[in-house]
Amino acid sequence: MKRVLVLFLVLVTTIFAEVKTELKSYKVLVDKEGVETKVEAQSAAPGDIIEYNFFIANETEEALERLNPGIPVPVGTTLIPKETNPEGYLVSINQRDFYPYPILEEGVPVNDSEYRLVSWNIEKLEPGKSLNLDIQVKVNGGDGQ
Repeated sequence: MKRVLVLFLVLVTTIFAEVKTELKSYKVLVDKEGVETKVEAQSAAPGDIIEYNFFIANETEEALERLNPGIPVPVGTTLIPKETNPEGYLVSINQRDFYPYPILEEGVPVNDSEYRLVSWNIEKLEPGKSLNLDIQVKVNGGDGQ
């Protein structure tokens, strides 16, 4: 999975040399009082919540238009839709076709563990502006949930 993310970042950085991008992962910890903290994710175990933050900064002198950044949802994890920001995102189960959440198959929402990519349609990113895109996933246990 790390190789896919590194390749993704290299491709984005290569294509947009004057656009700063950074993808970070954090483990979300909740203490006994319900206080949430985030630490750099070094490892993950079933049941852990991992947050991916994709930062994009326009360091050019012109607005960037029609951006479609995405964050992959690793196999073996389940997307937590209520923690996806900003709203207005699209999801994919095949990394090719995107739809607003939730995707319905025969009128029934697909399981959140089937999503493989979350994407946003950013109409314009002005010079000097930046975006933070976030998703959270839960690491599945042995039963796939």
